[in-house]
Amino acid sequence: MSEQNKREVLRIEGLVKQYPGVRALKGVDISFSSGEVHGLVGENGAGKSTLIKILAGIVKADEGTFLFDGTPAAITSSKDASKHGLCFIHQELNLVNYFNAMENIFLGHRYPHRYGPLVDWKKLRNQAQEILDVLGIELPLEIPVLHLSAVQRAMVAIARAFAVKGSIYFMDEPATALTDIEKEKLFDVIQSLKNQGKTVVYVTHNLDDILRITDRVTVMRDGLVVKRSNTSEMTKDSLISAMIGKSLESAFPSRIGAIGKPLFTVEHLSNSRLKDISFTVHSGEILGIGGLVGSGRTELLETLFGVRSLGSGAMLLEGKPYHPSSPKNAIEQGVVLVPEERRKGGLVLSRSINENITLMSLSEVSRFGILKHSYLRQQAKEAGKSVHLKASQYTQHVATLSGGNQQKVVFAKTIMKMPKVLMLDEPSKGVDVGARFEIYSIIRDLAAKGAAILVVSSDFNEVLGLADRILFIKEGAMASVQPNKEIDQERYLHYCYGRTNA
Repeated sequence: MSEQNKREVLRIEGLVKQYPGVRALKGVDISFSSGEVHGLVGENGAGKSTLIKILAGIVKADEGTFLFDGTPAAITSSKDASKHGLCFIHQELNLVNYFNAMENIFLGHRYPHRYGPLVDWKKLRNQAQEILDVLGIELPLEIPVLHLSAVQRAMVAIARAFAVKGSIYFMDEPATALTDIEKEKLFDVIQSLKNQGKTVVYVTHNLDDILRITDRVTVMRDGLVVKRSNTSEMTKDSLISAMIGKSLESAFPSRIGAIGKPLFTVEHLSNSRLKDISFTVHSGEILGIGGLVGSGRTELLETLFGVRSLGSGAMLLEGKPYHPSSPKNAIEQGVVLVPEERRKGGLVLSRSINENITLMSLSEVSRFGILKHSYLRQQAKEAGKSVHLKASQYTQHVATLSGGNQQKVVFAKTIMKMPKVLMLDEPSKGVDVGARFEIYSIIRDLAAKGAAILVVSSDFNEVLGLADRILFIKEGAMASVQPNKEIDQERYLHYCYGRTNA
């Protein structure tokens, strides 16, 4: 769609939302046009989620005006949002696993019927296929979505939003669980929507994606819109500066300690997923684990943590044999894993911050099996303070925190245990740039205190920015071990693909 044919489909003026003690939105002005992909970015807590909840009719604004095609309107319910063509694809896709794709696509709508109460499955299938054809999506329609891939499930959610014949599609971190190939398919669908004159509002912490696929970008900070611009006029650095209100001299904090003696050694480790892996990590050293998705990086950490069977080989911790029988046993010996899926494997979302931080250290905050609650609260507060945790009170459930602060709770829990070896799987996944810098600072600080640290990340810039050395894994086997100072982005990818003569 040419620039002259675009029109303003939604304008929001003076949007205010006040919660007890917190003004989440302070007079937001923003507009969206037809036939554009509009990036919406900001740190966790900037107000993006509150804005989207108001537009979805989940939360009611205290003040503000909505203009659809220049006509004032109210949004007080999800029905109002649908009436005005607003569709939402959330990070949590909210699919019914045991329903197939066509059932999920029309979930919440009346299925076509024949002979009274009987569903006309042929007509339902044809209607679902028509939507997929318009979007250029290929999907098996008649198998439970439980058995679909991550990208196929995301496409079902997009098709479901399209079934309501919307005009503005809000996508909240839709690519988080996707591989690079799957993400390309998602981007093709977004381009298809744009070509049809639809509006896509793309919300993500991935600034590279914002710069690549959006036409305009709006930056929010502290409940306000602080920058609006055509994407072509923005850079990653200028986006980061707008988001955090200051420039970052570097995306990564400097090393603050020296590398010491060998601390953790792995010799000829092999099992069903790994083949003859050997390496040593020193006290104070950060060892990056490089490789493609599925190369065996996560499986290596899980083996070292006692989740997977060792198979063959040996491990030494401070010169003594180390053979964890379980994660609990690994923790007792000073080896801790921060998993990729922190909400599933690193936190108990329905419990308080206090309880989560002290979860691995209950013996230290109890006596004769009885918790010393005042001491527990004191220790949790000190650990939280050390990672700059932002929370109104430590009795609140962890589920209420932003992604960055949830990750800080995991680190606070780890710091209380003071691990000898700390393993991090995707430590900044779903975390905004400001909180990411703080997390990198925590990692540097733990290394300076003598911990040996292993980092797995799909963001090769993260590995290059943190690691002293990089162990590359390809198809479960070692491809190479290289000093970081000898690796640039091109050579990094060569080693990931096993081209060790790069």
